[in-house]
Amino acid sequence: MAYGRIELCKMIRVNPSVFIVLTWVMVSSSCAVNEPTAQQILDSAIQKHGYKSGEPLEIQFDFRGNHYNARISDKGDVYKRTSYKGGNELEDIVTSNTFIRRVNQKEVRMEEDSISSILAGDTRSVVYFALLPYAANREVISKHLMPSIKIKEDTYYKVEVTYGKNGGGKNFENIFVYWINQKTHTIDYLAYSYYINGGGVRFREAYNQREVNGVLFQDYVNYTIDSDFPAHELDYAFQTDQLREISRIDIENVQVTR
Repeated sequence: MAYGRIELCKMIRVNPSVFIVLTWVMVSSSCAVNEPTAQQILDSAIQKHGYKSGEPLEIQFDFRGNHYNARISDKGDVYKRTSYKGGNELEDIVTSNTFIRRVNQKEVRMEEDSISSILAGDTRSVVYFALLPYAANREVISKHLMPSIKIKEDTYYKVEVTYGKNGGGKNFENIFVYWINQKTHTIDYLAYSYYINGGGVRFREAYNQREVNGVLFQDYVNYTIDSDFPAHELDYAFQTDQLREISRIDIENVQVTR
């Protein structure tokens, strides 16, 4: 053991660059051990927001005049939107692979599959955002941990996620970016790109965080930008006042049954 240390010291005296290389290797190894993965960061955020693996929940809330009911469990999720039009009660019921519409509690057959797809997608998308980050790991094609960044006074992990058919709302291969607070582990900002109706990007800033029966819920300020920006660069656009507010995403009358 002593012989090894003597030989190492001789190497450093002969070639000081050996010391630099060894130091770099030690620092790199330390960083590799301590840096969490994108998966670990998302899992931590899901737990912080109050969602526990295997625990069934029923969540109800109101959004823009419609009532939503989400039953979530390891056996599968069921989302329902209830709305009223022309004196009729309309119910849209969505699972991972089915869609049912009821009018005044009677099931009706949709004449076009495209209409069913739109209604199912709209329902799924509203529930997805309301329950974030519950479904952040669903239908994922890839996850990528980007360099951490400071926004206002807090430092954030930055995770880019590409979703498949039913993940991230309703559009195939949506790209989402989540900014997860390194201290609180909450998702304080998110951005996404979409490809319908000409495509575009959105950036959302969370506010009005509150806990309902152990689950954290947030409302969002919804921003867009008129110039061409990828979703992962919208943090820069936000901090340089290039974004334009277009709406508020507020959910009301939240109830959670465990």
